[in-house]
Amino acid sequence: MRRVLVAVALAAAVLVIYAWWAMRPTAPPPGAPLQGFQLRVEPVPSLKLVVLVDNNPYNGLRSPWGISVHVEAGGRRVLFDTGPDPATLEENAKRLGVNLSEIDAVVISHEHGDHVGGLPAVARAKPGATVYIPKGFSPRTAEWIKGLGLKVVEVEGPAEIYRGIATTGPFRGPPPEQALIIRVEGLGLVVVTGCAHPGIEEILRYAYNLTRVHVYAVVGGFHLIGASASRLQRVAQTMLELGVDQVYPLHCTGDRARAYLAERLGERYMDGHVGITIEYGP
Repeated sequence: MRRVLVAVALAAAVLVIYAWWAMRPTAPPPGAPLQGFQLRVEPVPSLKLVVLVDNNPYNGLRSPWGISVHVEAGGRRVLFDTGPDPATLEENAKRLGVNLSEIDAVVISHEHGDHVGGLPAVARAKPGATVYIPKGFSPRTAEWIKGLGLKVVEVEGPAEIYRGIATTGPFRGPPPEQALIIRVEGLGLVVVTGCAHPGIEEILRYAYNLTRVHVYAVVGGFHLIGASASRLQRVAQTMLELGVDQVYPLHCTGDRARAYLAERLGERYMDGHVGITIEYGP
């Protein structure tokens, strides 16, 4: 009897450990979003996004292939990705009235050059700035960032970086990628993506499942160049099912996908491009 009780106790302990491991807050592979509340993100009263770099041109701003979005919320300024080169980031930031020396941190979605190439401009403007990278970055790229005099913080799972501003944590690659989540009071989540390699529909579902907060808007690259008709239908359907109110495609979304989303989403579709300013709240 004693042996039976010990065996039962051990089995129960194993089940508890397994349950904890299964529910730990790390981003899933595509097709496997979490279920249930995982991360509390405190709301901020207002949010301002400025697209500093994007390959969709506007008003004579530099528009090489890449993306960078300046995020201002809760008294904090975060730079999400940095575009492909420092000159573009510096020139566009100056023209758009963004002072790179005032940023509090940088969040890098993934390690491709069109997302990290502008980091030397950050190093010049804000020596020693903190750069959040997803776990799984190549050691070579991480060392290059450190060599610029910047502080590297490896993100292993979902976390609120500042009040109202959180990272999803890394989705499994290749390449490992993270997205940014900002919760705006009275509206819900604004999700900012770099390339959405894991699937934009999976990222949006995950953001909702992670927080149990309505996804109000999504801004960024959707990685839909060359996507099949069925894939585009699935993406649009997911956005409609989640009730996403505003969709701003940028970077690697592609003209064909943009046209399809514009037709399918109607007034929810917004024309994203370099230089656009998006504001929520008072």
